[in-house]
Amino acid sequence: MNPVVRCWIKNLEHMREDAKDVSILGIIVGKSEPKIFENMDGDERGVLTLTIRDSPYDTINCVFWGSKDFIMTTSENYKYGVVVNIMEAKVSSPSERSNYQPKTSSRFLLTINEGKGRIYLHTGPQDNFRKLLNLPLKPLGLTLSLTDVNARGELASGDFVDLLVVVRMIRPLREIKTRHGRITHCREIVVMDKSFPGMLLTFWGKTCDDRINSWKPMETCLILYDIKSDYSSFYRAVTLNFTSRTLITENIQVSEAKELIAYAATVPPLEKFSFESTDLPIPEEIRTVMTVQQILDRAEGHLISNEEQFTALVYAVITKFDLDGFGRIVTERCSFCKRITDGDCSDTNCVNLQFQTSQKNSLTFEILMDLTDHTGTSTNCRLMRDAAEKLIGMSPEEFLKLSPEQKTNLKWKTLLERCAVKVVVRKKSVYRPRMWIGIVECVLADHDDVAKNIKVF
Repeated sequence: MNPVVRCWIKNLEHMREDAKDVSILGIIVGKSEPKIFENMDGDERGVLTLTIRDSPYDTINCVFWGSKDFIMTTSENYKYGVVVNIMEAKVSSPSERSNYQPKTSSRFLLTINEGKGRIYLHTGPQDNFRKLLNLPLKPLGLTLSLTDVNARGELASGDFVDLLVVVRMIRPLREIKTRHGRITHCREIVVMDKSFPGMLLTFWGKTCDDRINSWKPMETCLILYDIKSDYSSFYRAVTLNFTSRTLITENIQVSEAKELIAYAATVPPLEKFSFESTDLPIPEEIRTVMTVQQILDRAEGHLISNEEQFTALVYAVITKFDLDGFGRIVTERCSFCKRITDGDCSDTNCVNLQFQTSQKNSLTFEILMDLTDHTGTSTNCRLMRDAAEKLIGMSPEEFLKLSPEQKTNLKWKTLLERCAVKVVVRKKSVYRPRMWIGIVECVLADHDDVAKNIKVF
């Protein structure tokens, strides 16, 4: 029988199967979302996995078991990029549960049970460990392109792949209520590479939130290890999901990453669809008559096609046109960066502040309308700037001078009237979580045109 060895492991590569009460020094390169559950006695227990790295080649998982308070405190205090001492950990071989943990170079697993092991922050020199955060965990030759992943379509569901990507868009943190009544958090980003313009990546929980907040669109390069691909019926596209197996390395110092960042700098920014969008179709070219239901079917339903946008002429009744309510109708925007402002622009990066120009801010109509016909209602359609000024018959500056009574009279010239409405429809995508409808022209409809052109369905 081999003797029990209690030891300080200088490097993970020296880990021994017969070691016990092992102590190591390393940096956290991965952390799972804490999992809390009830045991048979009704007590709340938890489990947390940290992935530790101590050299360019060596990583190991360390699993913590204990009370809910112990697990949540450990999760809060020990985050990605922290150098730690792990003391008196138990060494074992990974079980079937290892399929739900990051893959590591070590064939062993460390375990700390509450009261039988310790972890604390390392206070000594850390520079050599911090350099490890920007080194790949695997050879870059193992990574796939986003086009390779997307080409699998519905067959991609359940695959785990390695990818080299750059962050293109970051969405705000959302709270979502599950069907069991629990509140969970969701964070979505869009990633791209040279082969593919954008794929959605979803994070559940808040474990990665601090890291995501530090990423910069079109500047932060990521290697995603064992990221899960799925086919989304909602987006009708392949998407990515961060799981308990996934590890992420940021801004690696290799030529492939530098080339990808250089390529991203040449990609135009994502269009922000506003009331002032300029790349809209000419109203005279919009002649295809559709109902509200046909627009929905073509954008999201059984008539959907691969086109990202389409146009339509709708004969609809205006059922929302709130010119005299409490909603915002006219906004003041910086003439340079288009940010909503009240006086001086608040964006410190705005050229208006940098060069102290004297150009005045611009006023713009921002009006949402509902369109209703015999097939349904399209809500929150955006009345574009030129269409708004033509429909109302005045500029935003002139509108602001009207009395409440005059605004009400102006509203009733259009509200509940059947109009010929020309719209451009942009489908939901990884860039847009909802369908977008912009009104480029809205005029009172001729009764003969309505009778001749209105669709039954």
